[in-house]
Amino acid sequence: MKKILFAALALIVVMASCVKDKQYPGINISNVSYNPTAVTEYFDVTVTATITCFQDFTAKLVYSTGEESKAQEVAMTAGAEDLYTAVIPAQADGTKVTFHIEAMNDEAAATSPDMEYEVGAVAVDYSVLKINELNGNDKFIEIYNAGAEIINLNGVYIEKDGAQNWVADNTVTIGAGEYLVLYSEDVTADHPEVPETLIFHSGLSAKKNVRIQLFTPAGVSIDDFNLVNIDANDPAYIPAPASYSRNADGNWYYADATPGAENVEGETPLLGLEGGVEPPTPEEPDYTNLVINELNGDTKFIEFYNKGDLELSMEGMYIMKDDYVAGATWTGDASIVIPAHGYVLLYSEDVTIEGGAQEGYAENLTFHSGLSGKKTVRITLFMPDGSVRDEFTRGSTGEWGQGISNVAPQSYARTPDAGDWKLADPTPGEANPAEGEDIPQE
Repeated sequence: MKKILFAALALIVVMASCVKDKQYPGINISNVSYNPTAVTEYFDVTVTATITCFQDFTAKLVYSTGEESKAQEVAMTAGAEDLYTAVIPAQADGTKVTFHIEAMNDEAAATSPDMEYEVGAVAVDYSVLKINELNGNDKFIEIYNAGAEIINLNGVYIEKDGAQNWVADNTVTIGAGEYLVLYSEDVTADHPEVPETLIFHSGLSAKKNVRIQLFTPAGVSIDDFNLVNIDANDPAYIPAPASYSRNADGNWYYADATPGAENVEGETPLLGLEGGVEPPTPEEPDYTNLVINELNGDTKFIEFYNKGDLELSMEGMYIMKDDYVAGATWTGDASIVIPAHGYVLLYSEDVTIEGGAQEGYAENLTFHSGLSGKKTVRITLFMPDGSVRDEFTRGSTGEWGQGISNVAPQSYARTPDAGDWKLADPTPGEANPAEGEDIPQE
């Protein structure tokens, strides 16, 4: 009976061992890949794989370059998170390479399925290359690889204004998500560390129209920067303070220089670029935003207010009083500009002459008449073409200058600014109260 019991126990142990071996085979090879996938004759190829095991093991890459060629072995190097790598050296164009990975220890072994590639069989995707930054001050051109693989630039070339000024040889590569900076021959003395392969043979200006084109080795256009509309006499023209730089949205902006690094996000769009952001249409000044805002017959001032978002010139605008017999009592000159959401304040000559409350006040901000808080009055602001821009009247008879109730020292004020006319405390050159009292008309 005991022998039967021991035999049963031994069978259970063996079965458990088999189950464990089946569930945990010992070595597992997965996620085998190679880069770049578009292999040219100038590229080493890096093979990677995830290899796991509960015990120590060794791994090797086994590859062959033809049906009759002897297989080559390369030891794989361990990295982080069970990632192993090895390199297949560059092969001649047209070579077919077959490879697999072997991993083993004293108790187990594993082999990955064969994979293969042909050198030159997959076309290089040059479309992921971008002209990313141009600087006419430090005179550099930056190219960015927006793709997922390293690219050998052999034969890729640049033209400036239609003439080739740089062509890459087979030593020039650009990694995925990386930048390549070329410098002008004009500044090689400032950059002695830059190899001849990264020097372009022309100048580059920050204040002239310029066309920079990037081409594949076959002459197909990859990218085209064409600045065609620079006009130093145009008010919209902005000389480049640093670089012409591509934002994340793909459009070109003025920005700080970042050669060989991620661009900073520019705020001002680059104008004059063919196919780029169009210059904004200048907003026309809207003089309906300009109003007579406050009148005071005690300290004798007239206040104007601009409720708009653009400053407005008051050149040629003028004031006439009451029945207009005396003509214009004030005319604005070119120096008088009322800022957006700002004020212009005029005082009567009655208080700007010697000994007056505003003695020495600017002549071009002085109106040549009085102003009373106890008479009927009409103050009219005219545009330069003679059209009425705004008007204030107190009194219903039309007979200006007649005696009426005295409101001094309060002002006739739009409450709030640019609002309805009310009687309010004076606020010369400052915001009017939000509310006021009705203006007496008798």
